Amino acid sequence: MTTMTNETAQRSQVSWGRIVTVAAIAAAAAAAVWLLWTQVGGVDLEAKSGADIQQIGIGSVIVSSLVVAMVGGALLWWWQRRSERGTRWWTMLAVGIAVISLITPISALTVAAGLGLVSLHVVVAIVVIVGLRRR
Repeated sequence: MTTMTNETAQRSQVSWGRIVTVAAIAAAAAAAVWLLWTQVGGVDLEAKSGADIQQIGIGSVIVSSLVVAMVGGALLWWWQRRSERGTRWWTMLAVGIAVISLITPISALTVAAGLGLVSLHVVVAIVVIVGLRRR
């Protein structure tokens, strides 16, 4: 007697519950980092945006963290259903995007603001990548 199994069912796939949880944790971690830099450290997180100066507020930090995590999670969810190497491909893409995102803090007005923005990007990237890959 031969038993056939469905490879797709055996693959570990990220759930929507995990995606939402990781998104919430990423947003909370980013908010904590923002609070440390701005409220404890007294750093104004500001960056040049064209001719204007953009103040990086806690609202934009939380919303952007949630959006990035949810989009990343949705892409992982989709990719895992299409390929047995979906998680591997997603991880390489996510790390690449995280590295590229470190270019944006170059527009910070001060070194401290730049370090603060880099730390926000790194914290969100770590939480999202590790959190969504974890089995």
